Amino acid sequence: MKRTTSLIALALLTAACAGTPEPPSTAPPPGLTVTLTQGRSDMPKHMLSVLMANSASTPVWVSDVRLTGPSFKDTAFARMDTAVKTVPVALRIPYGEANCAAGAVPDLRPATVVAHVRTGDGPLREVTWALPHPDPLLRKLFAEECEAFLVKQAVEIGFGPAWEEKDKALHGVVTVRRRNGNEAVTIKELSGNVHYELKADGATLAPGTAQLDIPVRITPGRCDPHAFAEAKIAMLFNARVALGAGEPRYLVFRSDAVQTPGGRLDELILGYARKTCGL
Repeated sequence: MKRTTSLIALALLTAACAGTPEPPSTAPPPGLTVTLTQGRSDMPKHMLSVLMANSASTPVWVSDVRLTGPSFKDTAFARMDTAVKTVPVALRIPYGEANCAAGAVPDLRPATVVAHVRTGDGPLREVTWALPHPDPLLRKLFAEECEAFLVKQAVEIGFGPAWEEKDKALHGVVTVRRRNGNEAVTIKELSGNVHYELKADGATLAPGTAQLDIPVRITPGRCDPHAFAEAKIAMLFNARVALGAGEPRYLVFRSDAVQTPGGRLDELILGYARKTCGL
């Protein structure tokens, strides 16, 4: 009995000396780096790519990935199940809505990329990359989304439903409707994209006015077949809007969200452009 008690005491002493096991390191495998990019087709989808490169000789298996940081709402891990060897791999993931604030665009906060990876035959573990701050892509995405947030608090901007072909152009209106406040709202600029040109004069929604219709004309930006085949952001149009005496803010508005008597506006514009270009 005495010998048994001594062995138990020795075992407890050994366990105490060993202490709590160290948690797995969250440092990425040596040679595994990430960079954020965004393809043109991902712009309207609120997605970006984590470009992962591996300069080491050992392949790394990536189970899932996500972007996290206080400037954007968190999203779930995006499943990948991808091997990263010697050729960089673009891992497409959604990113959360920007955490904007009323009155001004906040400063961008640091962000990280988190992934579950396995190096060679090793165990799966969570690793983290601290992105260089400010990351240029995140700074652009955050600023544009929060500028649009400020504009949308005051007015709603979008295409009207009535359109007419005249003088080799498609004519319609962009409508500005007041939502809050009573200050002047100046549309400094309306513009198109690489596929369509949008021309309009500047205009102001005066204090006390509920709605403003701005005449616009759309023409093809390019007429080659390649441009039509690669029309990934053809539904996105741009505005620069000043609220009161403030600086102009950036806003994207869409043609695929508008119904015309003949169908969706983006389809109407595409049909007009193909006919005008002789395609």
